[in-house]
Order: sequence, then C-alpha cells, then structure tokens
Amino acid sequence: MTRRAPSAFLAASLLALASACTAPILPQRSRPGGSARWAEALAAQSAVEWSTRAALCRLSGGGIAIDGWLPDRGGYWQLIYSSPAKVNLLEVSVDSEGGVQTREIPATPSRRCHLNSDWLDSPRAWAATRAHQEGLLVHTFDAELATDAEPERFPDRPVWKIRFWREDRTYEIHVVSSQGEWLATY
Repeated sequence: MTRRAPSAFLAASLLALASACTAPILPQRSRPGGSARWAEALAAQSAVEWSTRAALCRLSGGGIAIDGWLPDRGGYWQLIYSSPAKVNLLEVSVDSEGGVQTREIPATPSRRCHLNSDWLDSPRAWAATRAHQEGLLVHTFDAELATDAEPERFPDRPVWKIRFWREDRTYEIHVVSSQGEWLATY
C-alpha cells in the first residue's frame, strides 16, 4: 500500500462528510411541503389581506413528526400575526394538506411581538436536537417559536420550544434558538 491510498481515502471520507452536512433534510412525506416555512408561505396571502403591515409574532404546531415536518395526515401549524393597524391579532392555521383557515383573536400584551424573518425552518431546528435526544421519540407533541416560549430561561429571546412524545409516554423538551443552536433539554 502506498502513502497515496490512505490520503485518497481520507480525502474521499472528508468530502462525503462535508456533503452529508449540507444535504437537505427531506421529509418522510409522500406529498410536498409540511415544514414551518411552507406553512408561513401558505399563510402569507391571508396575512397581507388582513393587513399590509402584518408581522409574524408566534408560530406553533402540533402532531408534527420527529423530523420537523407534518405527517401526510394530521398535524398543523398555527401562525399568529400582529399589526400596528389592527386591535386584534390574526391566527392562521395550516393543516398537513395545505388547507388554510383564519380568524381574528383578541390581542394580549404577551402576544404583541415580532419574530425576525431569519428564523430557521422546523426541520433544521429539529435536527439540532438529535445529538441531545435522550429517549426513544415517537413524534412531536407540540412546538412553539416565539420570544416568550421560554421566558424563565431565555427571556425576550426567540426560541423553538419542542416537546417530543417519548415511547415510554413521557415528554422530552428541547429548546433551540431561532438560528438553530441547541440550548437545553429537560
């Protein structure tokens, strides 16, 4: 064996590792869509029709798969918008088939907020939890992205709070920054 063979193997291994790190996170769905950004895109028209100054302030969901995508059947994303031109808030619900429903809800001081537009999509946020998962996870029970999702630990910081349902019928909660940095498990 020459010295080149180990070097070539190392180079090929590093290339494979690098490409694996940048590979897209694909859903276990038979239909397109299902991530939080997908839901935001579907909700955008309703938000603009409600107010041209609408701003996303909270995103939550339930029945989400453990990869951050909605399953083929079931699950939802719920987006809350505020606007300085409106007294109430707009709640937009998007189901796993892309159905959109809207309704106005009363505003509360804690719900008057704003999320920066650079938040990381749900599959990337869920991926940040993988190295820190402790139990055998079945699905995501619920999740929330908001500046007040973890007010005691991360006040005024937009974070994903992801509550996984475990096989032993308990919860495992992970907190991930809006930029995909894993912060805590409890």
